[in-house]
Amino acid sequence: KSMRVFNIDKSMKHELLNLYKILTPYPEVKTVLENLKKKNFKLAILSNGTPALLDELVTSNNLNDLFDDLFSIEEVKVYKPDKRVYEIPIKKYKVSANEICFLSANTWDVSGGGDYGYNSIWLNRNNSEFDKLGFQPKNEIDNLTQLLDIVWTYIITIFMSLIEIKKIVK
Repeated sequence: KSMRVFNIDKSMKHELLNLYKILTPYPEVKTVLENLKKKNFKLAILSNGTPALLDELVTSNNLNDLFDDLFSIEEVKVYKPDKRVYEIPIKKYKVSANEICFLSANTWDVSGGGDYGYNSIWLNRNNSEFDKLGFQPKNEIDNLTQLLDIVWTYIITIFMSLIEIKKIVK
């Protein structure tokens, strides 16, 4: 449908789809993922892409040893932002939605994850305006290195909450 709307020649479909396989990450991505992995965070991709595409993309960029899982919508046969997609990591890791830090550059995906209960973060590299979708993320970053500060703030908040609970229970 999109190809027809934008008047793109159908013969270019495979060429355009193959471009996804050669995307390269921003310079800070590998270092940030390595830092998170060293701290034993589970790292995963949750994508509308196919498993083959995700595997090829991660492998071609030498990131395959950093991800625990590559989740594809093909598991549930619907596209994001359907809630069944966001349930995939919940079921796999046996965690609640608010235990997941979810990052996307797509406002519809940030909203979908946030509406589901994830701690959604918008990666806004271009200083864009967030679409009016009924959800507003608490955090917005323009570079992945900022994610490290958000994650540590989240952990400290949980830790401090546990200390407060312990004081009340005593």
